[in-house]
Amino acid sequence: MHLGYRAAFVLGATLAAQTPSVPAPRGQGLIEVTYAADDEYVASVGTFQHGACPTRNGALFVLVVRTKFVGPGRTGNATSDLELWRSDDRGGSWRRAASTPTARDGEGALVPDGDDLACAWSALGDGKWSNVFVQRFEVAKDAWIGEPMQLTKASGDEDQYFTPDLARTANGTLVVAFGCHRSPPNPPWTGGWSTGMRALPAGAKDWSPVQQVNGDSYGVSGNVLVRGDFVDFTYRHNPGWSTAVHGLRTFDADKGELLPPVAPITPTEPDANSNIANLGVLCSDGNGGRTLLHLVGNHSPGQGRLAVSFARGDQPFRRVDLADDPPLHAGNENPAHYTLARGPGNQVWAYFGKASEQFANLWQCLLEDGVAVGAPRIVVKGEPQQFASLSGMRTDGVFCGLHVVVTSRLPKNRGGVVSVFGSWPSRTIWAR
Repeated sequence: MHLGYRAAFVLGATLAAQTPSVPAPRGQGLIEVTYAADDEYVASVGTFQHGACPTRNGALFVLVVRTKFVGPGRTGNATSDLELWRSDDRGGSWRRAASTPTARDGEGALVPDGDDLACAWSALGDGKWSNVFVQRFEVAKDAWIGEPMQLTKASGDEDQYFTPDLARTANGTLVVAFGCHRSPPNPPWTGGWSTGMRALPAGAKDWSPVQQVNGDSYGVSGNVLVRGDFVDFTYRHNPGWSTAVHGLRTFDADKGELLPPVAPITPTEPDANSNIANLGVLCSDGNGGRTLLHLVGNHSPGQGRLAVSFARGDQPFRRVDLADDPPLHAGNENPAHYTLARGPGNQVWAYFGKASEQFANLWQCLLEDGVAVGAPRIVVKGEPQQFASLSGMRTDGVFCGLHVVVTSRLPKNRGGVVSVFGSWPSRTIWAR
């Protein structure tokens, strides 16, 4: 660990005044945010989306998708709403602060934007097809600012847009990444299941045109991280329609342009037991390192494991296997049970459940420069399906006691419980 990180971070100016009204538990543990009623499902957002973040006044925010059914036993027609849940006592208690103003919402992402928040999400709204929206949220008033901006124009069942991720660069540029369905119109699309982006420079009124991030072939599960004024995109890709890789491309917010594609994070010719699935979670550290947590294995169960690929600067990525989980397998799979959380200095936390344990336990491993510091360990022993869906706190330029958002689906409430895991009371430390 680089010991100099303490000099590079300062406590938020209001931290000392954040006396919890309801004392949070001391030390590591799970704290419930919300749960589903008998006619509902609840869930956190995708493991590759920025589903939680702190704000400058010390508040913590978590995104929750709530789906309500009209029939008994969660049957019949349903409508969904994306909710912002908030804690003002460092994680001890949570309340519903707002919901996105569109109708029939999907998943979304949050980032701090000055003293406020920016939120991107997908929704059907009043139409038939899913689009991506973005809007700022005033933290002091628990209120949306202005009206939501619609970033895409869906035109049919095979031309829809979803699963956005969101970043804010050091110069204040907002960058939204989003997925597309099977047949988006040209231009700028060259194929379906791709990752698109739009950017809004600080002080600007107009978003940049839609651009496709990946080259030919697919670009699935696109997610972003920030390094100063650069935004890195990673996505599952098939360069030249060959073996799947975790692709990488960078947007230069200072120049306002996508840089040329670079070598993928994972090898283009892996051995038989080192193929990948769709999902890789990308996280930066405080010293410019980039960590990707992803699955490797065969196209049939038996060789599954989680791995970490790491690089600093322009160095090539190197992979280290992290934990065996034999039932996992490569291919067109969308696992949701592993994620990363940013730590101080060169540290990143890996969190995961295991398919071999029916996702009953929450595993934690501290990484420094992409290498495990000690063996992974169980930090919560639970029940089957308690840790099948995770979303990490990966906000750039901040280290937070809230590490991961958990969605549980236990027999006592199959509609779901959303909880947060971390070190309590949560402490938020911002980069200078």
